Amino acid sequence: MQQITKYEGEKILWIDWGRHLRTQTLVQRLGISLEEIAIKGGRIRRYIRSSMRTLAAIRKTRPRVVIATNPSIVLGYLLLVLRAIYGFRLVSDAHWLGVKAGHGNPRVQKLLDFHNSKVDMVIVTNDNHAKFIESLGGHAAVCEDPLPVLPAPSLPAEALPEKSVFLVCSFDIDEPYEAVFQAFKALKDDGYVLYVSGNYRRARVDPARFPWIRFLGFLPESEYYAYLWSCSVILDLTTLEDCLVCGGYEALAAGKALVLSNTAAIQAYFGAGALTTPNTEAAIGKSVVAAYEKKAELERKAGQWADDSVVKMDQRILHLKAMLSTLASEKNFQRAR
Repeated sequence: MQQITKYEGEKILWIDWGRHLRTQTLVQRLGISLEEIAIKGGRIRRYIRSSMRTLAAIRKTRPRVVIATNPSIVLGYLLLVLRAIYGFRLVSDAHWLGVKAGHGNPRVQKLLDFHNSKVDMVIVTNDNHAKFIESLGGHAAVCEDPLPVLPAPSLPAEALPEKSVFLVCSFDIDEPYEAVFQAFKALKDDGYVLYVSGNYRRARVDPARFPWIRFLGFLPESEYYAYLWSCSVILDLTTLEDCLVCGGYEALAAGKALVLSNTAAIQAYFGAGALTTPNTEAAIGKSVVAAYEKKAELERKAGQWADDSVVKMDQRILHLKAMLSTLASEKNFQRAR
């Protein structure tokens, strides 16, 4: 029987050039240190200051294993260089854009592929991405997002109607938000009101085109969760295959009626706890109505899904700890140096 090295989380450092809920929850579950570097300003200034803080953190802690959130690919390449100097083992926690380049950009994809083939391990969220990493000659581990610990339920500043729907949105190219807006043009006559989070200005969306939609803009965390807790139905949609949307985890952790896109990955992972829909105007409208009418049933399913997810995630975390322990072991550490 193979002996598992004792898990020593203090020898592992996670570095994130930003703030991500997935990072925060995994760090908490793994019991390791997190260096969160979120510097504002121009791109060059951010890269220089973030790089200096990264170097300082590694010099101070002298970790045996460094885990880096990807994106940023710049952070990933910086750590490849620092690995050669300091001898730590390097793990990449790859979000969707850490595996597949946005817009299918071939140059960025080559950078990602080279990086992911050279790090010691890549943590991904689904089996398809794991297979892709393995095809590059890399080593992959699958770990979906742990259910987040949400703040206590609270109410938004405004009173919400009974048929309130909250669209979790970043206005990225993979989100069919205009199809949602058009669906609510008809739904508004039946009393449905759509509240939309996210910076709509980045996508050059003119709210005047959609006067029946409540655009909330980029919300402070407390206000975001107030709407998540208070709306009757939560929507989070994507056109990307193999993308497990963060809003899905949050809504199910809150026990909410949820509508997600019907991609294969989402149906396989979230399907037992949510309704799934094609990303068309007509289908989205029907799914919102069905979710509201089945609200009590979907809330019950969300609770059951969350309970089952805790058990599965406990197993994932134990497996991930064992893999990190192997990387951090004295024998592997000395060989890396």
